[in-house]
Amino acid sequence: MKKEIERCMGCMNVKRYSGPCEVCGYIDNDAYPADCLAPRTFLGDRYVIGKLISKGGDSAVYLAYDTKDEKTVEIREFMPDTLCTRADDGETVEVKDGSLPLFKSYLSEYADLNKTLMNEPENSCIMKISSIFAANGTGYVVTEHAEGETLADYLTERGGKLTWGEASRLFPVLLDTLSAINEKGIIHRGLSPETILIRKDGTPVLTSVEISSARTADSELSCEIYDGYAAGEQYDLSERQGSWTDVYGISAVLYRALTGKDPVPAQDRKQNDTLPTVFSVNEDIPEYVSDAIAAGMAVTHEERIHDIPALKARLYDAPKEEPPAAEPEEEGSFTPRVNVRFDVDEIEERRAAAAKKKKQQKKKSSANIGTAAGLIIFFAMVAALVIAIIYFSNEAQNAKESAVTAKTTAAKAPEMEEEPDIIETEPAETEPTKPAETISAGERLMMPNFVGRFFNNTLKTRYSMLDFEAEEEYSDEFAEGIIMEQDIAENTQVTSGTTVHIKVSKGAAFTYLPDYVGMKLSDYTAKLTTLGVRYETVPEETNEVKQGYVVRCSKEIGDRVYISENEGITVYYAVKPTAEELSVPEGELPLTDEEDDNDTEEVISGEDDR
Repeated sequence: MKKEIERCMGCMNVKRYSGPCEVCGYIDNDAYPADCLAPRTFLGDRYVIGKLISKGGDSAVYLAYDTKDEKTVEIREFMPDTLCTRADDGETVEVKDGSLPLFKSYLSEYADLNKTLMNEPENSCIMKISSIFAANGTGYVVTEHAEGETLADYLTERGGKLTWGEASRLFPVLLDTLSAINEKGIIHRGLSPETILIRKDGTPVLTSVEISSARTADSELSCEIYDGYAAGEQYDLSERQGSWTDVYGISAVLYRALTGKDPVPAQDRKQNDTLPTVFSVNEDIPEYVSDAIAAGMAVTHEERIHDIPALKARLYDAPKEEPPAAEPEEEGSFTPRVNVRFDVDEIEERRAAAAKKKKQQKKKSSANIGTAAGLIIFFAMVAALVIAIIYFSNEAQNAKESAVTAKTTAAKAPEMEEEPDIIETEPAETEPTKPAETISAGERLMMPNFVGRFFNNTLKTRYSMLDFEAEEEYSDEFAEGIIMEQDIAENTQVTSGTTVHIKVSKGAAFTYLPDYVGMKLSDYTAKLTTLGVRYETVPEETNEVKQGYVVRCSKEIGDRVYISENEGITVYYAVKPTAEELSVPEGELPLTDEEDDNDTEEVISGEDDR
């Protein structure tokens, strides 16, 4: 069914005249693919379909207008052209003969994927999903219409590449979003400069999350792989995919952003890896950043950085320069479980300011050398005169004068210059610990604001004139080890020795069960320990998973595990079946190829990987 509205189907701006659109140039009678919905199709009694934006992989994407909320949106139609086609009515989707089991399986995976993405928090940069519904024999997903440009165009406008300062501000939200969806069992697999949009305000948007088969070569769907940005395992159905697959993709995008060059495709690097490092192409990029990207783009996933948080740590934790001797951690001190953001520009400014101050002091010192030499000669002459006078004085007067001189010339200890009050976020560059404030007992001081700071030895040493009483609580807002509350307000005048009662975060009350596919038991349990999850391990006899690798867990990937309730999980790992179980019972034969094909739908529907 068609619906006429006074809007251009190419940009959804108001259009009350005939002919090409004066805004975008779209012409109403422009041709469109026969297997796609026609412009002005009225869908779900609410949406008017506009021009086709893209088509491939698992879906067709249309510009659309929401007549209820009166706004422009985008609609993704599940339309894998290898499994279905458009009926003669121009709307209904018809499944090809013999493809119904696969179509239903993939449609179910498509729906589950987008239902999970629909619940992403506001700070996620995933394109926001507002509705999921069924019509015309298939499924539809309604998303926001993000106005902006692709990262590829954004780079072109800036000379082809970014500085590390620019990239370091742009990529953290992308990394955090990828980490969050990976923990829920979702792998993007399509990261590239074409699938990342940059809004007009400069914030990034992550688009085009598709089901796994649409981003893997030789599957039943039309493969949509971005050469140079796709990991090697995406070209081989037999290889495992996981968070490390997205590590490769986002590292490759960073490579392009910092060098201005597309990376060598992963499959070409398997035989002869000729990919130059970022630093060899652009020496303005810090070497530790170049090394992190190289580790994120390792050809084999065994050698690659395993997950996004580890990649982010490598990218943003600069090497420490001559750090002071580490203080032993006191019992009860906190180590944050999650990555905390910090402003790279602020750190660079602090470094530059320190270097400038040091240079000025050195210059000033050099300029005063001549003056100091003259003064030394002058005071030497004066000293000789004084000695002569003292020599002819009586001994009593000499002793008295000596006492007075000693008293009046004693050096006075300089007062410490206080640093600006900067919130501590475990910066990349380690700075020497500041000495404790020199305040005598009973002396007054203004109470600092501790909220948002790490409660660690550095803070306790700096404010040793105060006594801290810490209470721990779980928090979904503050990272582990961060001070959430203090009982004495900022700028309140107190005396040294005052006790400050603070609340310190124990981290989130729950975490999401991480992906275990393709992971050794030891690696997975180490990851659970880092997340604070209790677990027990149970062997499971199977030939489906490599021995010593995780088979399954008592909870599904992405399920919440409540740390606050001391909830534990069971991790099942593969062991070799006994000889009796491996033998084929007498009178029974292995499945024929035909019987094995009939089980395809059951096998696919049992997959956890989205």
